[in-house]
Amino acid sequence: MFSPSSNTVAALQSKFATARSFDERVFIKNLGRDIPLLTINQVENRSTRRFNVNIYKQHEWITNCPKMNALFCFPCLLLGGDPLWTIRGVVDLKHLRERIKSHESNKKHLHNTTELALLGRSNIAVQLDSARQLAVIKHNEQVDRNRYILSEIIDCIKFCGLYEIGLRGHDERESSLNRGIFLGLVTKSAKTDDILRSHLEKATIFKGTSKTIQNELLDCIFCCAKKLPLKE
Repeated sequence: MFSPSSNTVAALQSKFATARSFDERVFIKNLGRDIPLLTINQVENRSTRRFNVNIYKQHEWITNCPKMNALFCFPCLLLGGDPLWTIRGVVDLKHLRERIKSHESNKKHLHNTTELALLGRSNIAVQLDSARQLAVIKHNEQVDRNRYILSEIIDCIKFCGLYEIGLRGHDERESSLNRGIFLGLVTKSAKTDDILRSHLEKATIFKGTSKTIQNELLDCIFCCAKKLPLKE
């Protein structure tokens, strides 16, 4: 069992950050920072500077040590960081704001605060990884599906080209009895092909049967055909 006082500055300083187990770090994180009563009064030019406890609300990473009468960084104490905020402590109230601002822009401190926030939440990382893998699988399945549908449409175009049959009909409305050979072939294929039929019924943007798409596919087929003699 870990001690309930494991989150104090003294306890955190008693062991190297790398020597703590994962479970111990999670335990200390759950305890939260230790902020016992601290009184710092500094006299300068007949005026007295007093420590303002509101600093804890403004900067949730700050902890303190009454014995040393100094301020420290809780994430950096737990995970390792700037010696000023982990070993010596900050006692200069006059330059406290500057010290805080400088530390908050420190790369190691930024890394520690992020790591502390994610500490003990590995299950979320696993879930995100699983979701990412699932998204990749679905994407690949959709790509394969699109390729299959496109190949079926291209086969219909190639058939018309093989027998020198015009692609377009005079009236291509769905109610027409003569929509042209190409659309007739696609419709015929869809009757025995569940994937193609589902695509034609549900697709709202790309069906592959429009005049524009046909012309683009013809251009692609023509470009491929021109390269065939070069390969021979």
